[in-house]
Amino acid sequence: MAKQLHVLYSVLDWGLGHATRSIPVIRELLANDCKVSLAGEGNSLVLLQQSFPDLPSYPLKGIHVTYPTSGSMTLAMIKQLPAINHAIKSEQAQFEKLVRELKPDLVFSDNRYGARCDDVYSIFMGHQLWIQAPPLLKWTEGAIFQLHKKMIKHFDECWVPDYSGEINLSGQLSHHPKVIDSLHPVFIGPLSRLRLSEIKQEVITDILVIVSGPEPQRSIFEEKCRKQAEKTGLKTLIVQGQPHLNNDYTFNNIRTVSHLNEDELAAAICNATYVVCRSGYSTLMDLAALKKNALCVPTPSQTEQEYLAMYLSEQELMVIQSQFDIDFDAAFIRLNHLKPFSLTSGAALKTNIERICHKLRN
Repeated sequence: MAKQLHVLYSVLDWGLGHATRSIPVIRELLANDCKVSLAGEGNSLVLLQQSFPDLPSYPLKGIHVTYPTSGSMTLAMIKQLPAINHAIKSEQAQFEKLVRELKPDLVFSDNRYGARCDDVYSIFMGHQLWIQAPPLLKWTEGAIFQLHKKMIKHFDECWVPDYSGEINLSGQLSHHPKVIDSLHPVFIGPLSRLRLSEIKQEVITDILVIVSGPEPQRSIFEEKCRKQAEKTGLKTLIVQGQPHLNNDYTFNNIRTVSHLNEDELAAAICNATYVVCRSGYSTLMDLAALKKNALCVPTPSQTEQEYLAMYLSEQELMVIQSQFDIDFDAAFIRLNHLKPFSLTSGAALKTNIERICHKLRN
């Protein structure tokens, strides 16, 4: 009988995206008779615990950064680099202690640089390998990549949730020539826990607003969308992306819920006339899986989201607006003329999970 592998799986707690995209990976590990333990903190761990209530979970304190209400997020991150570096070292010390206790065969990290161990086969998963600098600092991107590459090289493999070819979702973030040449990423296809086949046609919503990301920008975005929805008078559902709360209330034309499970969220996206959301990568993968266009509003000064929104807007798959100039009426007119997603899911995730399991069992 083949050995049952023990996988220690850790996700970053910056919004829910890292947790939602990890759900298909964890499901595939379980389908390959792996024992999975979870490590993390905050809402991302709460979501995984709700999705996999039978799996053991362990606290792992990670990186905590302060997000500005205005000004450059990149500059704010640069100022916090010493604290971030200290947090990664602390995270690694905690993680190695956990590894000594649990003795896993494989560790899997979704964007947690300290969630690795030299003695255990380690996989890093991420899509933002070539980090986008703001326009005035574009000249620093090569140097930033060298530092980033050094951290990722501590892992045995680097997995990217995207297609490997020219038609993809992440563009230069994971397909930059220097990324391909030096990191040799394994492309496992876009990851989404949402499936078209599971949709039940229920109540139609005119506008669906999916709120995500860290504070304070999460609340700012929600409030701006609420005011726009009130102006339209259209039937609106706002999903706050806060699984630790239990909100569900209606005021005038707007219903607000703190969280939806994956079946409810998939149904809400498919049945909404218009979708409004951030351009976080996990959200974009969900929309692609459900073949749904949207109005994307990048988090201000978050260069990754700005790049992704513009990249897909240029392909006529999304409408992009600034958070400072949200205009639902103008956006919805343009949404009616976009082309549908033609990307389809493949078997790359299944194939690579099977490859790793075979490798570690033999």
